[in-house]
Amino acid sequence: MTYAQHLHRRSVETIGQPRRAARATGLLTAVAAGIFVVGLLVGFLVVGRHGGGPIQGWDNTVESWFPKHRGPLVGVSKFVATYLDAGPLAVICVVLSAILAFTLRSIRALVPIVAYLGGELQVLIIREVILRHRPATANYPAPGAIKGVHETSYSFPSGHCVAVSAVLFALLGTIALTYRIWWPWLIALLGSLFVSDTRLVLGVHWFSDVTFGLLFGMTWGVTVAIVARQVEWVDVLAIIRPSPKRPASRQASG
Repeated sequence: MTYAQHLHRRSVETIGQPRRAARATGLLTAVAAGIFVVGLLVGFLVVGRHGGGPIQGWDNTVESWFPKHRGPLVGVSKFVATYLDAGPLAVICVVLSAILAFTLRSIRALVPIVAYLGGELQVLIIREVILRHRPATANYPAPGAIKGVHETSYSFPSGHCVAVSAVLFALLGTIALTYRIWWPWLIALLGSLFVSDTRLVLGVHWFSDVTFGLLFGMTWGVTVAIVARQVEWVDVLAIIRPSPKRPASRQASG
């Protein structure tokens, strides 16, 4: 490497590359829009607005099976429902980001927050368009409902599945990509599947709510993990405060 090339590399690392930040923002925006469009298509064509779509027969079968096979998972499912709900999960993500900001001093500290906010935003918007109601078992004392369970918001997609899987895949995916190992992806998948199962155990969601919610969350989480490996603070700052270009003559003389 020549001296000029060395100076150029150090300049790029110090000043940052605006194009990297722009590409990262563009990728996040495109994927978020894609999830939203797919969510609406699935909602209208598969789930059905207000429910009753082509998948409803399968949803009814699964919904009638789970109350008879809950076993010992009710307690842990209630715990997940309470402490991984939108509010508590937001607090967890903020705390994680604060810890990562102190230890890493990298833009990757924002991974939990970006994963959470993107997932929750998708849930809120899609729900307000599809307007699907939950199973009757979501609100005690309906037949088959669990005492203490009262969930009456719209059902598609499952907020727990989207948000938790997004955060898990974003965090563990970043680790997997950083160290080039595969097992964090597996842990993220197993954790996401477990959370999905708890929603069915409680009878608060249809099968299609958790299935598509899991897919939406995984897609967003993987995207956040990929972007986190492509951009740094200096790239973002380069857009906000672009550095002045040196005159060509000075570069040549250096």
